[in-house]
Amino acid sequence: MGRILYISQYVVTPDHPGGVRHWRHVRALADAGHDVTVITSKVLHTTREAPTEFAGRRTVRRTEDGIDVLRAYSSTGYGNDVRSRAANHLSFSTSAFPAAMRTARPDVVVASSPPLTVGVLGAVVARLRRTRFVLEVRDLWPESALATGLMTNAKAIAVMDRMAGYCYSRADRVIALTEGIRDGVVDAGVPANAVTLITNGIDPPDGPVDPTVVRLPVGPDTFVAMFMGQHGTYSSLFTVLDAAARLVSDPRIHVALVGDGDRKAELIARAKERGLTNVSFAGPIPKRDVPSWLARADACLLTYQDAPLFGGAMPNKLFDYMGAGRPIVAAVPDGEAARAVRAAGCGIVTAAEDSGALAGALQALADDRQHARAMGAKGIEYVQTHYNRRELSARFVQVVESLLP
Repeated sequence: MGRILYISQYVVTPDHPGGVRHWRHVRALADAGHDVTVITSKVLHTTREAPTEFAGRRTVRRTEDGIDVLRAYSSTGYGNDVRSRAANHLSFSTSAFPAAMRTARPDVVVASSPPLTVGVLGAVVARLRRTRFVLEVRDLWPESALATGLMTNAKAIAVMDRMAGYCYSRADRVIALTEGIRDGVVDAGVPANAVTLITNGIDPPDGPVDPTVVRLPVGPDTFVAMFMGQHGTYSSLFTVLDAAARLVSDPRIHVALVGDGDRKAELIARAKERGLTNVSFAGPIPKRDVPSWLARADACLLTYQDAPLFGGAMPNKLFDYMGAGRPIVAAVPDGEAARAVRAAGCGIVTAAEDSGALAGALQALADDRQHARAMGAKGIEYVQTHYNRRELSARFVQVVESLLP
């Protein structure tokens, strides 16, 4: 059995909001008998604050679910601007580096990016510790920064491009989250046989559905269209508000936006200004409560900005929606998510940022709830067949084990 060092700035356990991809993977490594150490941030990405239990301690080491976890310092309260994001990313890597160098020498270092600084950190640690390196790429940089408008400075973009190139050149194996990311990594010069596609998938339930945790200001017969996840620029939730404005006179339909993000305050203010009484907001919820919330949804919303880069997105929420057996309205650029919804027959695909089409899709589902439920059932069958997390985690373990001495 091997000694594995897993570095990711955002490792979420089922007790907290957010995707648990990292935790499932490290849990699978531990279950396979490997000695796993995780280095991650003390700061929860959904709230951008550190729990009070970590106050005054730069690095906290403890055992979580039987796994050795080091939670390192990173700056809090960062926004969507380049400066505060860069400070957050650099502060984590600066704190995580000495922690990584003090651990027992690993057989394999795994680093998951973004942020890109974690990829560089993993590459440097693997080189200094003279060990093998697995790079997981969950987003292409600097392409993502360009698509979202987060970065426009040519020099900064060139630096990021060189950072990505360094990570690719040092990696013994690369894990890509989507087909588009895999193709981008290969286009950047990584041999195709060194890249493995491991998508997100459906998580095994962490407990029974508990309807008492759900708080929505509607009656039991109201048709609820629910979005769950980050309220960021790329999620195009202002398009959802525009669709809700078109539906405000239809008392059957309510839009629930669940989660947090840098645009949430503005979204709440905009909904209030427009008198959108058919829209409600809820804060981020622990991953283990997601099935309970989705059980109250009658349809689920998957929305993105109309940019080619987001055609390659396959977010966690897509698999949560399918696993919950709820029909999906996917207002997304043509690409992987749209193909998955069409292939499964589990929802309606509309053009990204088209509020009229989005509103029309919700009305169609509300008009025929029996057909909507049938779509949801197809989603369960499809996701269990093609995106079972246990099988995906087993593939991840195989990639790491292929590098063990």
